[in-house]
Amino acid sequence: MGKRPVIPGIGSSKALEIRAHHLLCMQGFQGYGYSRDFQRNLEEVINHLESNPYSSLKLVADADIICQKCPHLEDGCCDRYSSPAIRDMDLKVIEKLDLEVGAIEPVQKLLSQVKEWNIHDLRDVCGECSWKDKCLLYRSKLEMDY
Repeated sequence: MGKRPVIPGIGSSKALEIRAHHLLCMQGFQGYGYSRDFQRNLEEVINHLESNPYSSLKLVADADIICQKCPHLEDGCCDRYSSPAIRDMDLKVIEKLDLEVGAIEPVQKLLSQVKEWNIHDLRDVCGECSWKDKCLLYRSKLEMDY
C-alpha cells in the first residue's frame, strides 16, 4: 500500500486547481513561507508537479490547495491582503497567459510560459508582493534586466 497524499486532489486524474499567481510563486520558492505547514504543503505541491509535468492544472482566482495550509486563510479567503488584491494578481496572470479563469492546461506548458516573462510582466503582477525580494524567479528576471 502506497503513501497517501497529504494534499487533497494530488494523485487523482482530475485537474489540480491552482491560483494563477501561484504559477509564479512555485518557480520562485526557496523555502520561505507564512508557516512551516505552509512551506511543507507548497514543497509537496511543487514536488508533485515536477514529477508529473504533463498533468493538468485548472487556473483559479480563489483559494487553492496551496492556500489550504496558510495561516492567513479564513473562511476560504486570504485575510493578509485584501481579497481583491490577491484576485487581481490571479487575473493579471491569466490575462498575460491569454487564458480564462477555469482554463485547464498542462503544468509544463503553463510553467514554461511564465518562465519566459520579462521583469516588466513580473512587476505588473508581483508589484506589491511581500515575497518578491526572496523570490528566485523575480530576482533572476531583475538581474537579467540590468
